[in-house]
Amino acid sequence: MAENGYKPTELLICTASRQVPDNTTAFIGTGIPMVAASLAQKMHAPNLVAFFEFGGVGAILDDLPIAVGERRSFHRTVAATGLADMVETAQGGLLNTVFLVVHKLTRMGTSIVP
Repeated sequence: MAENGYKPTELLICTASRQVPDNTTAFIGTGIPMVAASLAQKMHAPNLVAFFEFGGVGAILDDLPIAVGERRSFHRTVAATGLADMVETAQGGLLNTVFLVVHKLTRMGTSIVP
């Protein structure tokens, strides 16, 4: 635990969530990106339209999904589609933010996936 009482992963989630403005579209991956998107939607970005890797579009993240294909990532969605459509949406420039994997870097510059 750090001096301030927060774990590095907790700070990473908070910092990542602050990068998501309200009224934006974001491609969300599994793990920390999902937690960061959920926090953003609850704290300051209620109009976040989350695009999950496996098809949920615009889910209301009342409860944190266990994985991107889990039923909670489809809660009150505007569409349920597939990975190919998600990639096409990203290639078409319709996403403002992409969180697929959030890395931590060591002092030596190597990455650690939490």
